[in-house]
Amino acid sequence: MCVMEIHPGAHKATMYQAIAHNLSTIDRDLDMLRKLANARKDHKMVEFAQELQTKVHQAYADALSEFGIEVANLASDPEGHVHHNTDNIEQLIRNYTNAARKDETR
Repeated sequence: MCVMEIHPGAHKATMYQAIAHNLSTIDRDLDMLRKLANARKDHKMVEFAQELQTKVHQAYADALSEFGIEVANLASDPEGHVHHNTDNIEQLIRNYTNAARKDETR
């Protein structure tokens, strides 16, 4: 498992992206848990994994939403308008994703 760590000097967008990444890692672990539980015919474990995975999906969506809002805020002019400069938005996404990766541990 790899984890993107949060640290005090990180930008808010970087922290949101790191949390989304970490939730995605947990989601993949839950996929594996469900497969193992199904193979073992452990219905209680399957139910646990499914219920927890639903919560992880909701949290992942929330983290991605906050990341997107923060990127939009950074790409906006002082009046809050995002102009059609997709290169700038894509670059911001790459920058904050790469910044989060710098704090990745395995």
